[in-house]
Amino acid sequence: MDKIAWGQFQGLLKREVLEHCNLFFWAPVILGLLIFVIDFLAITSLDEEGKIAFVASLARFFNGGSPMEMSGVFVFPTLPFLGILYICAILYLTNTLYQDRREMSVLFWQSMPVSNFNTVLSKVVTIVLIAPLFYVAVVFALYLIGILWLIVSGLTYSVGVAGLGYMFLSAVLSLPVIYLFAVTSALWLLPFIGWLLLFSAFANRTPLLWAIGSLALILFLEGFIFGSQFLSNWIQTRSDIDNFLIIEFGGIFDRLFSYDMLIGIGIGSIFICGAVYMRRFVD
Repeated sequence: MDKIAWGQFQGLLKREVLEHCNLFFWAPVILGLLIFVIDFLAITSLDEEGKIAFVASLARFFNGGSPMEMSGVFVFPTLPFLGILYICAILYLTNTLYQDRREMSVLFWQSMPVSNFNTVLSKVVTIVLIAPLFYVAVVFALYLIGILWLIVSGLTYSVGVAGLGYMFLSAVLSLPVIYLFAVTSALWLLPFIGWLLLFSAFANRTPLLWAIGSLALILFLEGFIFGSQFLSNWIQTRSDIDNFLIIEFGGIFDRLFSYDMLIGIGIGSIFICGAVYMRRFVD
């Protein structure tokens, strides 16, 4: 990709972020504020002895521990953020190409020196690589505020806070794990991403219902005609979070370089190519 093409692709990525800032920015911010308020009310409801015991227990738990090994502790609290990311991803994928056709902006982009492939690819890159960055940034801000509050509370109540330094390092080291977990799970779920984009590219209305309904019809026909449940079992296995939940770096590489991952990427790429082809047709 030359410099001009890369500049055009960057412009497509910026367009996606700016047009969908509610999904990529405000959704995690609102969730972070909600979690902060709940935690703040829970902690402030404790008496002084309870606060001292809480800060001291956290400091003892992390004191002297390996930040790399303890970083996995910070992955599980981010699951609500990942859940919101997945919900926003579904809304984004089912509406992004459909919105272009409904507003007829697809004609403008087709008149520009930008290929349909780059347009669809920018949407895949946005949801796989760009969107998780905003969620990780909000998670880091939440961790930073919480740890600063613990340090201030420890100093106020004369509690040893040496372990909170290890806690901060563990939180920082968990951020790339969280980001790579989000990216890896998106690649693992690439068949679903491609499936939603495919229906967003040609459905006349309610692409999400078309995607769900078509999949349900295919599953019904498989069971009715062939008497098998191969596809339904594959979908269930693919969407089971236990199959792509990652809490350490080693798990990320094991998942990325596996036959199951390559098969899913291949199937997802076929659906994405279908979305590129269907984008050539305007309602």
